[in-house]
Amino acid sequence: MNRIMLRKSIAGGATVILSAFLLFYLPSMLALLARDSEPLDMTILSIVMATCYASIFCLNYFLFVPDLLFKKDRKAVFFLTNFVIIIFICSLLPLWFESHGGLPRPRHLRDAPLSAAQWVMGYLRFMIRDGIMMVLSVALAYAFRLSKAREIMMRRVLELEAERRNIELMSLKAQLNPHFLFNSLNNIYALIAIDADRAQKALHDLSSLLRFMIYDAEEGTVALEKEFQFIEEYVRLMSLRLNPSVDLRCETPDGNTEGLFIAPLLFLTLIENAFKHLDQGSAKPFLHINITLSDKELICNISNSKNDNLVSDLEKGRSGVGLKNVERQLNLLYPSAFYLDTEISPSSYTVSLSIELNALMKIIQSRQFDTLRSYG
Repeated sequence: MNRIMLRKSIAGGATVILSAFLLFYLPSMLALLARDSEPLDMTILSIVMATCYASIFCLNYFLFVPDLLFKKDRKAVFFLTNFVIIIFICSLLPLWFESHGGLPRPRHLRDAPLSAAQWVMGYLRFMIRDGIMMVLSVALAYAFRLSKAREIMMRRVLELEAERRNIELMSLKAQLNPHFLFNSLNNIYALIAIDADRAQKALHDLSSLLRFMIYDAEEGTVALEKEFQFIEEYVRLMSLRLNPSVDLRCETPDGNTEGLFIAPLLFLTLIENAFKHLDQGSAKPFLHINITLSDKELICNISNSKNDNLVSDLEKGRSGVGLKNVERQLNLLYPSAFYLDTEISPSSYTVSLSIELNALMKIIQSRQFDTLRSYG
């Protein structure tokens, strides 16, 4: 057990003991302060019984419940042990008080004669009343332990869920990055035989893009402005393989995006698919990328001239894997804060994605919290 866990364990134990003291001893302390209205032996009995309640509570909280119920699942031993302890205390304490002057009684009954039947009734009343209080002490210790166990379990579930999400996101990125790299290298390879100067410039652009993917994209989020710059550079690189007849447009917001962060490479698969499935042989081939910012959301619309083979593959389930990956990534990053849709018309294929700006602001808040936590 490391020091942090040890400190937490000690602090937790001290809190439980303090809670038991306040719960069981406070009435006795109040009675002690009011000795003028209660006999001293009544206060002593109250303190003795509070000690019994607190002892049973602590025994169950620190020993019986975790060892007999949670670890070994020995319920019979747990109940038998508590039963023996409670019966032992309830049986012997009245006898001990009897050998030291009898069970304490209220001031107005102290001098009254006590018959054997009255003594037996007082003895049974003591056993039932204080026996029930001891049973409640056991139940309270069990409830405290169960609550703590559930808290630990919930914390572990959240940690495992966060780790699972991180693994899935890294897996999605691993699928995206090689796909982008292979496409870009193929573009440059095809360009070398046509125009060496343009190929050299394209290689420089690719170097800039890879720098973004290796360094910036490794962070959980990037500034929205950087993501827009990456998209523009990527589109320029991919446009080298398009026919001059293709109507290519890429529009990104020029307004202030300060304070907005987004998961890197989020739009990459959507744009890649548009280039991949663009029908350059149609009468009016086009590829339009339009990203806008409103007061409440970030909107991305990507349209391209329709490729009939793509529509056939989508209907038969042979394509659309990249789109499913994007949707899965969005579900992990922005649950209930995005909208993704596709539309097929006679002449075009359109993908629409919108993300609430509040979700993008939450990411920067999360980054600030992680930074503060690292210094703390």
